[in-house]
Amino acid sequence: MLQFIRNFAGSWVVKILFVLLILSFGIWGIGDVFRSSTPTSVAEVGSVEIGREALDQEFRRQIERLRPMLGGNLTAEQAKQFGLLEQSLQSLIQRALFDLAAKDAGIAVGPEVVKLRIADEPAFRNQQGQFDPNMFRTVLRNNQLTEDGYIALIRRETARELVAGAVNAGVAAPKTLTQALYRFRGEKRVAEVVTLTNASVGDVGSPDEAEITRAYEDHQVRFTAPEYRALTVAQLSPDALAADIKIDDAQLRAAYDERAAEFGTPEKRNILMTVVDDEAKAKAIAEAAKTKGLADAAKEAGVEPLTLDGVARAELPELGDAAFALEQGKTSEPIKSGLGWHVLAVTGVQAGSTKSFDEVRGQLAADIRKEKALDAVFAIANRVEDQLASGAPLEEVAKAQGLVLSKVAAVDSSGKAPDGKDAAPTLPALKALLPNVFQLKAGAATNLSEGQGSVFTAVRVDSVIPAALRPLAEVRDQVVAGWQNDQRAALAAKKAEEIATKLTKGLEAAAQDVASQSGASAAMTVPFARDAKSVNGLPGDLVAKLFAAKPGEVVSGTSADSQIVARLREIIPADPAAPDATFGPLETSVNQGVESDLMAQFGAALRVRYPVQIHRQRIDQFFAANN
Repeated sequence: MLQFIRNFAGSWVVKILFVLLILSFGIWGIGDVFRSSTPTSVAEVGSVEIGREALDQEFRRQIERLRPMLGGNLTAEQAKQFGLLEQSLQSLIQRALFDLAAKDAGIAVGPEVVKLRIADEPAFRNQQGQFDPNMFRTVLRNNQLTEDGYIALIRRETARELVAGAVNAGVAAPKTLTQALYRFRGEKRVAEVVTLTNASVGDVGSPDEAEITRAYEDHQVRFTAPEYRALTVAQLSPDALAADIKIDDAQLRAAYDERAAEFGTPEKRNILMTVVDDEAKAKAIAEAAKTKGLADAAKEAGVEPLTLDGVARAELPELGDAAFALEQGKTSEPIKSGLGWHVLAVTGVQAGSTKSFDEVRGQLAADIRKEKALDAVFAIANRVEDQLASGAPLEEVAKAQGLVLSKVAAVDSSGKAPDGKDAAPTLPALKALLPNVFQLKAGAATNLSEGQGSVFTAVRVDSVIPAALRPLAEVRDQVVAGWQNDQRAALAAKKAEEIATKLTKGLEAAAQDVASQSGASAAMTVPFARDAKSVNGLPGDLVAKLFAAKPGEVVSGTSADSQIVARLREIIPADPAAPDATFGPLETSVNQGVESDLMAQFGAALRVRYPVQIHRQRIDQFFAANN
């Protein structure tokens, strides 16, 4: 059969058929590869496309911004759940809208404005507060930016700020609004507070068996043990690796020579200096200083000398070499700098010193071991990840790569053992991993994750101990104590109702007298505002109730172990016309609110002018968990 095909394939008929077949593929199949491509835009704003790469970069930037706030543990999937992906998309859309608005408004940012913006950036200034081109390039390089790219970014940002400034120009808080808000926020109140502790009702006896059983069944949540997990924890620590690293004298000597400046204290000098604009005047001062001293020569010339005590050579960028070449007591010839003409005199010298090799041998050895250990730990971590990903057992990987294994018999989601103590006091990195650990099934393990001090940790769930109601016999004392607390609270609540009734009916009755009759305590609060969290034992919920009450009205509430009754005694209004009334912070807050509302309305108007289309399906596909 194969020989027949070979013979037949040489005929002109078959060759024609092959040509037709190839052409058909070109038209219907292969041609599609060249004629079309997968769209990568995630949104269009007017005529501007927002690509997947731009959204990915902004999303990652947002993750890096938020990650330190969450202890360094934030995955892309968690960030999506927090809404960072949507926030990143809306941020890019907002920028595109403002770019289009600036373009249509004819806003152009010239090179002089760009120069001023760059010069005003503190990150580009040296120790003297001056713009430093080298620092400028270094900062851009560290942030993976080119000069042209950064200049383009400054142009766009400045144009957007001009658009926003035009929208918010002249915004001022209406006086009527600020005064009304001042009265609302500044109003204060005073209340009489009667506090009755639950314990004050005394002995409530002990429950019988039926009551114990009922209390146990009615409050099972109180007596349910949380879910526990048995874990195997594998750790890779630089400190453990460093202990086995050998360092020879040659390495120590090389490190000592390389870091010589670090182990030495530089020579410092006390310098007297004059600065003048004219070279001739500087020469006259220098000449006179040879006989009279620089201080007197400067004063005769009408110049106030400057004293620089304890300065090192590096602290005098343009004058250091000349200052440190002078002998003590000698005066220099005039020296030109960017500030003018200088005349220097050395009035004191503090010699520099250098620690010997033997003095820093221990420090050098420790530093080299740590450095080598860090290099090794990252290389080992990569191998561990590869082996775990291939399905190798944790014990096998730990043995092969030198990880330390620890067993945790039982730990809950907060890191506690069944006895209420820390389940793993020698494993501080474990607590940060527990939220992830409690999402895993038995037998599953976390990825190797880096923690504080470059300690890498992987955790396997050996078994899951489900949450379970503790037996009554085990928690009997707790049930009895809980029943007694509930009884005391119920009796105290009834007495608090009686106190409230007395205070309501007898408006002139002193709260102190009513409290004494009931075994409670009374106090008058200091004036408090509506945003007070607590005041004189008054909890926040009662503060809110009192701001809804009229003078003489009584409100009640509870704290953890007490019943509280409060009677509104006085309302202290806030007077906007008072001499001490301050509106600064309030006006700022109102202005910001008005500006925010204006920007929201302006953004909505821009979306009408430049229609926004979002490709949700593409975004879901591009940023799927398995991508």
